[in-house]
Amino acid sequence: MKSSWSCRHSWLLTFLAVLLLPYLAAEPLGAEEESARESIAEEMETKEVEPAGYGKETDRLILIANFEIFPTLSHLNGSGSLWGGSINALFAPTYRFNDKNFLILMYDGQYYKKWEFYSDDIGPKERTEFQRHTLTPMLRIDFGGGRRYSITPSFFHTRTYNKDIEPGGWSEGFYNYRDTGVGLDFDMRKLGFSGGDGSLKLGAQYYQRGYPNYVSLLDLADIENNLSLLNTEKDEKDYHGIIASAGYDWIKKTGFSWCADYSMLYKRLDDKRVVDLNGVLSSEKQRDYLHSLKLELWYCLDVDGRLTAGLNLNRDLKRSNQNYYDGMGTSDIRDDVPTSNYYDYGSYRISPNISYTFELLPLTTSLSYSYQKIDYTDRRAKESGGAYKNEKQYETEREIDFSLMYDLDENWKLLAQIQHIVAGSNNDDERIYRYDYEITNYSVGASFNF
Repeated sequence: MKSSWSCRHSWLLTFLAVLLLPYLAAEPLGAEEESARESIAEEMETKEVEPAGYGKETDRLILIANFEIFPTLSHLNGSGSLWGGSINALFAPTYRFNDKNFLILMYDGQYYKKWEFYSDDIGPKERTEFQRHTLTPMLRIDFGGGRRYSITPSFFHTRTYNKDIEPGGWSEGFYNYRDTGVGLDFDMRKLGFSGGDGSLKLGAQYYQRGYPNYVSLLDLADIENNLSLLNTEKDEKDYHGIIASAGYDWIKKTGFSWCADYSMLYKRLDDKRVVDLNGVLSSEKQRDYLHSLKLELWYCLDVDGRLTAGLNLNRDLKRSNQNYYDGMGTSDIRDDVPTSNYYDYGSYRISPNISYTFELLPLTTSLSYSYQKIDYTDRRAKESGGAYKNEKQYETEREIDFSLMYDLDENWKLLAQIQHIVAGSNNDDERIYRYDYEITNYSVGASFNF
């Protein structure tokens, strides 16, 4: 949903908030590794809602910040309830050299404790706690008449920490990762037509991701002596990534508006070698591509308040040169099952949503529903005992969100949310992964903008 809060502030503060928005999601798009269900986006990360903030300024120094905290009760069917919560923080001190050049040092952090499932490329895994920290220095340079164009080089470093359901500390998370990279973004404004404000955004990123705790099973073949027998695929999940993106926004204060975004992620894995259909490691390294297309449509009406109805559409396509050789539970090589294009899939998400802001009360109610389906190209579903079915695997997720937001003043907001998620699949083999689950989260909290 789009909010009208920025209309209440000065043109400079609005400009600064808009200036930062493209970079709040500047971390590498690793969503397929954190949760193929949530956005197939920590491969295009997760995408999170950008916190909105406004600044306090002197002649040169401007501070933009946002802080949110939500105590949460999370319930997972069959596992009980978990008390937790979430904290989101954004701090962006900005130095203004002049009206066209800005140096920004942004910290964007997140912590939450709740029931959650994320994908390790094969299936959904449980975790209860997660935190992410990203530091991004950037330089924005405006040029052209009326500052119509801008170019922004940036550098970023991200660290994540996981706590799975197994006991262990933050530093021991198997899927903890580190990202280091650079980015370059180009914006072109004043491209609207028919009364709408239009803008074009182009971006590119290069980064390296490392998993300090992840060790290949091949590299730990002599696990009793902690020695490697093969000394191969030691860093099998580490990779270099390139992201190219393009987006166009066409927005009106009332009436119809839309946004379209396309992203392509290319992953070159450092040590992961392609296994052929005979179960033999080849000399070829794994390469992955993820294409993502997102379209947001919404219509705003001023009817004794503000009514907004929207529809979000996502389409993702993943292609990989990696195969899968399944020898689990077999005693004869003739019983092993090879699968080509095991990691290839297509997915789509449909999410209608509606919100209403009361005219005489600073209260906004929002309701959204989403349906997502992942269809694997060649991966076959399994029976509960591990035998293969004669049908391709698919996974679905349905989600309903209801939220209330009350504006106390320009700085403080109170928020409440109920989120219900139901996931399912035709894969009945849950000896390692859990495909069918139901989660309900109840959250109440507050946000503060500075």
